[in-house]
Amino acid sequence: MVYEDRDICYTSNTLYERNRLDVYYPKNGSQHDVLVFFFGGAWQTGKKETYSHLGRNFTRKGLVTVIANYSLTPASIFTMVQECAAAVMWVYQNISNYRGNPKRIFLMGHSAGGHMIALLNSDPRYFRPYGIENPISGIILLDAFGLDMYEYLDQPWPEKDTKDNTFIQVFSSDPGNWKQASPMSHTKNIKNPHLILVGEKTFPSIQIHSRRFFEVLKKSQQAPVEFHEIPRRGHMAMIAYMYFRTNQQYDIILDFMQRH
Repeated sequence: MVYEDRDICYTSNTLYERNRLDVYYPKNGSQHDVLVFFFGGAWQTGKKETYSHLGRNFTRKGLVTVIANYSLTPASIFTMVQECAAAVMWVYQNISNYRGNPKRIFLMGHSAGGHMIALLNSDPRYFRPYGIENPISGIILLDAFGLDMYEYLDQPWPEKDTKDNTFIQVFSSDPGNWKQASPMSHTKNIKNPHLILVGEKTFPSIQIHSRRFFEVLKKSQQAPVEFHEIPRRGHMAMIAYMYFRTNQQYDIILDFMQRH
């Protein structure tokens, strides 16, 4: 059986609905591994309720699962990632009340959510205000978009479309901000395990930047890193097919977590 505790505020602003999260937890046991999921949507759409099946599926497979909202455009990327840090800190401080192990917190993000967890994990500024070391045990990037946002915004790409105006709103028109908001700029700080999943039919920029991110981490030998290309999957299919509990990505993710 899966228990659910919804709409928990993870900041002091209790009236702001975007700073809320849902917890899915099992009836029995304790010290379960914890998975915190941040959805994608080009930083302009998305809500935690859409992904309730992920919470239930992962929890039925033995985890405590958290799905969090965050501010959307016109908020800046730095505000969004600060909120993700606040959500992770809430989990770190409270998840033991839901049978979760605060020393075993993994983050998973799809698309823009993957970008944000990669930035949160690699740039020390986001946990510095809390006075603790990075509490993240591992990162799971699910067709993450924007791992090198500087290169994406600076150069033409086949998939560029009308969302570019939204990206400028989120990242500003300042190339210095693009670089600061690119996880690729902070790889020297990465010390924890990474799992990178990419769809065979996803966007070219995601393929290129994900593989480059993998190669940089692999070459540095600072942290274990794995790369899996999922056959026949496009960008949205990478998350949509996880509606089904038998999807192979669950096995890959759970195996990664168990080994790290």
